Amino acid sequence: MRIRKAAALGVGAVFMLATACGTTEPSDSEPEATTTAAPAASEPVDEFIAGLYEFSESFARSIAQDDEGRENTVYSPVSIAYAFAMLRAGAEGETAAQLDAVFGFPAEGLNEAVRALADEAVTVDDVPPRTEPGETRGPDDEPAEPIVALANGLFVQEGLTVESDFTTTLSEYFDAEAQNVDFTSPEAVETIDTWVEENTAGRIDQLFDELDPETIAVLANAIYMKAEWENQFSESATEDDDFTKADGSVVTVPMMNKQSATVRYATGEDWQAIELPYSGGELSMWVLISETDDLAAPPLTASTLEALADGGTSVSADIVLPRWDFGSTVQLLEQLRGLGLTNLSELDGITSDFMVSDAVHRATITVNEQGTEAAAVTGVAGVTSLPPEAQVEFRADKPYTFAIMHTPTGAPLFLGSVEDPSQ
Repeated sequence: MRIRKAAALGVGAVFMLATACGTTEPSDSEPEATTTAAPAASEPVDEFIAGLYEFSESFARSIAQDDEGRENTVYSPVSIAYAFAMLRAGAEGETAAQLDAVFGFPAEGLNEAVRALADEAVTVDDVPPRTEPGETRGPDDEPAEPIVALANGLFVQEGLTVESDFTTTLSEYFDAEAQNVDFTSPEAVETIDTWVEENTAGRIDQLFDELDPETIAVLANAIYMKAEWENQFSESATEDDDFTKADGSVVTVPMMNKQSATVRYATGEDWQAIELPYSGGELSMWVLISETDDLAAPPLTASTLEALADGGTSVSADIVLPRWDFGSTVQLLEQLRGLGLTNLSELDGITSDFMVSDAVHRATITVNEQGTEAAAVTGVAGVTSLPPEAQVEFRADKPYTFAIMHTPTGAPLFLGSVEDPSQ
């Protein structure tokens, strides 16, 4: 009987967001330096993002079915997709076909697309240190420039030979260079966790609960976001108020208030949404609530995300929105099998006798008066002149969904739902 070596694949996401996925790939010497590939003129970024919308709808439905207690959720479609796009670079046969089907990867130019999206959305090369509690900006300070960081890592067992085409692709399109580790030593886990912590500004300090002792490679992707609202909420206007959960029970939470703010507004068959832009104009959060008597948060479907990307119309709105701060962990393999990704063994483009044994996604988000951090959100807003009469009253005092979008491309950086902001 032929024994296949195991690989750990993990994805961690944070509002900041971190992902790691394991595949195989070691070498005795450092890989040769390669030249970063220039994005092609016709990279299919739109097709890649359209695939993300379809995947997001399926993934959201899958985790909702497992979430009997209606827990808060946050995840990064971009982070998960990047981790599996790296895996796709070494996939063959049925594994490659299933990855393409589940994630909606473009038939041609996937690597160019992920490279181009990163070039468009990423604002910094390195994640800055985490802001300490109490380090807030004054009401007269200019909003800080938004931060979006994306990092990819490749950790391989010492002495393992990895296909050169695979390592070249990861280097050129994902900026991921192989780092040799000894997975038989506890230091391997420490090395990966240190990488995760550094690339999520300390929001996430662990990827895997444990690694299979037969692990020979880990692929890691981390995304981090920190941005202040373009028009921040005033802390003096925040008041305790009721939030009605889906089961009808009520909790009291701090509710942020903003009157007669000019925002983008969109509606669907049974939902309404407002856009809260971040400083800089390229990032925004959409908040969606049901327009029916149903207390359930509206689902984030592909058509809904397309409608949000279109931008809606400009209105004046009174906004009531709770603060929130939570994280999620998803064991990905179980979820992805339900979506059709059942074969993760045809990966000879990485190394022979290799298969995925684990996949994890972790994410955290913090939202307050100052803004949002992809490991935390920071933002402050206030109205200093007499506002126009509000056309819309938008009260997020029941379960709602949210989508943090990269406005120029429509990429869904972070999605999720708030079922109980007091958690």
